[in-house]
Amino acid sequence: MSMNYAFGFSLILLILVALNIYFFYTLNTVGKRGPVYLYEPDLKPNVYREIYEYLNYLPDQYKSRNIKFIPIQKQLIQTFNSSSPHNTKDVWQYADNWISEESLFPQYNGTLGKILYNMRTAKISRVEIAPKGSQLKLSLILEGKYKMYFKPKRYELTHIVTGDIYGGYDRHNSEVFAYYLAMVMNFKWIAPCVIRKLHVANDVVPVATKELRLTMIKNGTSRCIYGKCRYCHFSKTVCPDKNGEIEGATILLLNKKFQTHVSPWRRSYNSKKMSWETENNFCVKVMNTLNLKRILNLVDVSLFDFLIQNGDRHHYEVYKDRIMLFDNGKGLGNPTVDELDILAPLYQCCVMTYSTWRHLEMLSGGILTETIKILSSFQGFKLATEDHYKAVERRLLKIYATVQYCIGKHGSAKVFKIS
Repeated sequence: MSMNYAFGFSLILLILVALNIYFFYTLNTVGKRGPVYLYEPDLKPNVYREIYEYLNYLPDQYKSRNIKFIPIQKQLIQTFNSSSPHNTKDVWQYADNWISEESLFPQYNGTLGKILYNMRTAKISRVEIAPKGSQLKLSLILEGKYKMYFKPKRYELTHIVTGDIYGGYDRHNSEVFAYYLAMVMNFKWIAPCVIRKLHVANDVVPVATKELRLTMIKNGTSRCIYGKCRYCHFSKTVCPDKNGEIEGATILLLNKKFQTHVSPWRRSYNSKKMSWETENNFCVKVMNTLNLKRILNLVDVSLFDFLIQNGDRHHYEVYKDRIMLFDNGKGLGNPTVDELDILAPLYQCCVMTYSTWRHLEMLSGGILTETIKILSSFQGFKLATEDHYKAVERRLLKIYATVQYCIGKHGSAKVFKIS
């Protein structure tokens, strides 16, 4: 009995000592890194765990409004506010003659606002079926021979697309939202894009090509359109609203030659895993095939795509050795989902252009989405729900956390590159 009593007493003492150590440790680690998550983490790959750790302890500067962006915001407002009268021909000529290594279109003197205004109001001289793509698109030829792609509205803004990140129809509002996002992020290699409404009976039918008219179905006094594309079918028409109009994104078609490349981080679109999803050192392989400038450009694109959750960039187009931000219609699908694997180029390669990082730091504290709302207001269309705007701000914090993860792993000197 005495031996059993001694053993039991010793066990109790050990438990008491362990509890004292636990409580002492707990009291002395208040405010330090711990296991309490402020954001629910995705615990699949180990890298996600580490990114969420950095997310939970981001410095306050990444959650506060950065006043350094205010002068840039004012410049953007000036270039997108097209309230002053202008000569349409002069604007198109100025845009045509623009040659720059810094931007695809002129960024100053209100030119972008005037271009968007012209795209939204210019008379249409011909409408035809766009020659490429998996979904219905129209080509609008304006007076003066300028051409635009028209992606029709398929969903209401409040519609949530579930399932695969690349699922569903293209969202016309995502194309336009992406354009303003690119401008705010200082990514200047994107075609101007704006929402426009087409009156089917007045704007389309009188100038439609024969090929397009053959894909129209009568709908009362107006007509629905199903077009011609990989997945186009007469059971999947786009019909005018009660005013006889179809809303859509109009994207200025660029009369330039682009080189098309397959993205190293493309998806398989089936259950097959791609190399970037299974290989720990995938970026080493990429660095053996692409130069650093191209990789830095792909990282920039991944930041852009992550903010809108565009997981469908299987190919990319290059002009003047810069990746063009085309085909952004798969964004803004589900505001409750943040697919971190869109950031794979960043967290696998852990490199970023220093100028991109400094600009990103200025977009903290809500000023990113605030600026998008201001710029888009000049055209008079709402681009997204408040849930989507909040999601963009939430994802920006995750980008900050991913960069902090890379800095913690490799150091700032190896992460940030001067281009």
